[in-house]
Amino acid sequence: MANRRAVVVDVQASAIRLEPQPNEGRNPLFYNFNDGGLESMVQGYRSALLRHEDYNALCQCETLQDVKMYLQTNTCYGDPPFLQDVATLDATVIKEKAQEKLVKEFNELREWADPPLSTFLDFITYDYMITNVLKLIQGARNNRDTLDLITRMHPLGKFEGMGAIMADCSTIDAIYDTMTILELPIMKFFQMEQDKMEFESDQSSMEYVHAMFKKQYLEAFYDLCQEIGGTTWDVMKEILEFEADRTVIGLTRNCFGNKDIKPGLDRSRLFPNFGTLLDWHSRIADCDDDESLRAILGDEKGGLHHWRSLVSGGTGGLGEQGSSASAMETRFIEKSIELNRCSMGASFHYGVFYSWLKLREQELSNLFWICACIEMKTRDRIREFSEIFPTN
Repeated sequence: MANRRAVVVDVQASAIRLEPQPNEGRNPLFYNFNDGGLESMVQGYRSALLRHEDYNALCQCETLQDVKMYLQTNTCYGDPPFLQDVATLDATVIKEKAQEKLVKEFNELREWADPPLSTFLDFITYDYMITNVLKLIQGARNNRDTLDLITRMHPLGKFEGMGAIMADCSTIDAIYDTMTILELPIMKFFQMEQDKMEFESDQSSMEYVHAMFKKQYLEAFYDLCQEIGGTTWDVMKEILEFEADRTVIGLTRNCFGNKDIKPGLDRSRLFPNFGTLLDWHSRIADCDDDESLRAILGDEKGGLHHWRSLVSGGTGGLGEQGSSASAMETRFIEKSIELNRCSMGASFHYGVFYSWLKLREQELSNLFWICACIEMKTRDRIREFSEIFPTN
C-alpha cells in the first residue's frame, strides 16, 4: 500500500560534533556513537508529523472511514495500518490507536537508551505517572470503579499496584506511605509539608496536591537538564522555564477564591523556583482576579513584554468577557508548539526526544478534535486546533 511518508530511519552516525561543550552529559566526540542513532530515529519520526496539507485533507473527510483511509494510505499511520483490526470507528478509538503507536515508539527509545539519555527519558514519563496518581486519588473519592479507571490511565505513566493508591488516600501521609511501599520514582517529588493537610473530597485539596507534585517535578527536571549541560541545557532551559511560568499562571487563576490556597505565601510556596516570572512570584501570588494578574503580566515596564501578547493579545485575553481562558490557553499551546518545533531544528541534544513526544501528543489532540467534529457533525468548528507546521 502506498505510503507517502513512511519513516525510513537511517541509523548510520552522522557528522560528529567536534567543538567541545562544557558540562555535556556525553562527550561530544562520542555523541553519535552513544545517542546519535536514536536521535536519527526521532528526526525520522519528526518528518512523519502531519503537515498543513494533511490537515486540509482530513478536514474535508465526510466520515471517519474516510479519515481511516487517508491516514493509512498517505501518512506514517499506515505503516503498519493502525486501524485495520478495528470493527467500529469513533474519535476515541482512533486517538487510542494512534497513542498506542506513539507509546510503542517511545518505549523502544527507552529500551535502547543508556544513561544519561535513559534517565532523561524516564523523567519525561514521571509527569504522566504523577497525572495518573492524581486521577486515582480523585477517582477513589468519587467512588469510581478501580479497573475502569486504571484502563483509562495514560500508558506512559502506568505502574504496578495502581489500585493500592485508591485504597487509602485520605491524607498526605497515607499517599506517601503507599508510594513508598510501591517504590514509585515520583515519591521524591511528593514533599511532606509540616502542616500535613487533611484532604476533603473537593477540588481545592486536589489543586494543592497537583501543585506540590508539579513544583517538585519541574525543579528536579530542570536540575537534571542543567547537569547534562551543553545544547540539551540550552534548549530545555527555555522550554522548562516556559512550562514553569505557565504553571504559575495556571495555578494562580485556579486558586482565585480558593479557601485552602490563599493569596500570598500559601500560593507562592507552590510555584516552581525558576522561570522568567521568578522575580514576580510574590506579586503574582497576591493576585485574586484576572485584572490584577493582567496588570502584572502586561506591564511592559516590568520587563515582561514577552507575556503581554500571551495573556492579553488579540481577543479573549485575561479579564475580558467570553472565552478568555480558552483563548489564552490556545496561545500557550501555540507557544509551546513553537518552542518544541525550534528544539527539533537543532541537533546533538536530548531535547529532541522531549519535543518530538510533545508535538506528537499535539498531533493526537488535533486528530481527535477533527474526528470528534466529523462524528458529531459540527464541521463549523473542525478547524479549531493548533497545527504543528502552520503555513502563516
